[in-house]
Amino acid sequence: MLKVMGISFVNVSVLLVDDDFVALAHYRTLLEALGIQQVVSAENGAEAKQALRENSPSLILLDINLPDASGIELLSLFLEQDPGTPVIMVTADGSSETVVECMRRGAYDYLEKPIAPNRFHASIRNALEHATLQQEIRHYTSSMAGGGALERPECFDQIVTADEGMFALFRYLEAVAATSQPLLITGESGTGKELVARAFHRLSGRKGEYVVLNSAGTDDTVFSDTLFGHEKGAYTGADGVRKGLIEEAEGGTLFLDEIGDLDQSSQIKLLRLFQEREYRPLGADKPRHTDAGFVLATNVDLENAILDGSFRKDLYYRMISHRVHLPPLRERRGDIPLLISRFLTSAAEDLGRSVPAVPKELYTLLNTYDFPGNVRELFGLVYGALARSKGATLSLAFFREQIGTKDTVDSLQEARNYDYQDIVSIFGRFPTLEEAEDLLINAALKQVDGNQSQAAVLLGISQSTLSRRQKKSGE
Repeated sequence: MLKVMGISFVNVSVLLVDDDFVALAHYRTLLEALGIQQVVSAENGAEAKQALRENSPSLILLDINLPDASGIELLSLFLEQDPGTPVIMVTADGSSETVVECMRRGAYDYLEKPIAPNRFHASIRNALEHATLQQEIRHYTSSMAGGGALERPECFDQIVTADEGMFALFRYLEAVAATSQPLLITGESGTGKELVARAFHRLSGRKGEYVVLNSAGTDDTVFSDTLFGHEKGAYTGADGVRKGLIEEAEGGTLFLDEIGDLDQSSQIKLLRLFQEREYRPLGADKPRHTDAGFVLATNVDLENAILDGSFRKDLYYRMISHRVHLPPLRERRGDIPLLISRFLTSAAEDLGRSVPAVPKELYTLLNTYDFPGNVRELFGLVYGALARSKGATLSLAFFREQIGTKDTVDSLQEARNYDYQDIVSIFGRFPTLEEAEDLLINAALKQVDGNQSQAAVLLGISQSTLSRRQKKSGE
């Protein structure tokens, strides 16, 4: 009997919704070929709603065009009632607008009529496997909801954080560390995806090597040769055997970074690797097996990439067995002082310098910045500032210069295009320069709870200048 994630198909139930009784009979036959016997059929929206009230299907196959209802509207209703049940849409209209709308509303997959049996079976298998994995994830999440200490905190010692959201992520990684399924790490560039991948390798207990392959900018030939290796004579210039990174990762972990940049040919090869755990070096006659663990990372929105056709849907479903999303630094600002301390120590050691004192105004300044480059950018700022600092206190000048370069130009351009009527609405008339200055000073002081030195940092002036202008305003 065929199984999904160790669960027999005989325990699976499917709700079929289609007004074509011939199509319903065809679907039932295809499901029976998989060993699925529990099938309920509905020929219109009213019957479908009734069937859903009386049954708890493992999966729903839903036609878009029904005589009394819109399949797309029913999709939203079904997912609202049971968001854990995957819904596969069936349509004779394969237009991109229809597909995008179905995926936007939460459909797991869509099938275009006439449906090929192998495409039907693959979609059913993937949907059921995904639902089972999501159920496991909800179980893990529920079991960790109460928080608690990490079981193996030493595995995360390279990641600097006191953020509870990050610790919840760590607890999830501990819970799924023994998985044989891939782990997908998403997040903006610079958020620390490789550090998390290394931590996961340590958690897994795998005795083999931790091996990294950055997929960015590689065509299929380079990617395949690097990952799978080649035999002697595989191509012109292949004078000997080259061992691929997948072989180096045997018994360990292979980290594939920038996975969203792979071309379609490389994606097909990865799909086979993940499904069958087999690969074939270039020029080899027989496939080889691997027991390596896989960690994948990307800053690309893969769901959008599926919709625009640049990323394979079937590969995506193979990759999301276990998934974590790293928050950007702007969403964990409480970690900024900890990160500065760690980076200063590291930079000082590298530069042969003593660690300088950090002015408290720096934290105020950085709390106004969004860090598009995230933790990696903060490291660069700290290192650059220390390299240019000469006294016992870290200079703010470099930070102001770098942040101003990125933010101030855009802000000034916005100000030039600002509708003066918005300014007039604040005062009831056009303000004088002195009135506008007072407004800015009061706003800055309110932002930092009255701290003059921190307000001066926000305004880009010295504290003595701010004091003089406040005295002048009070006279």
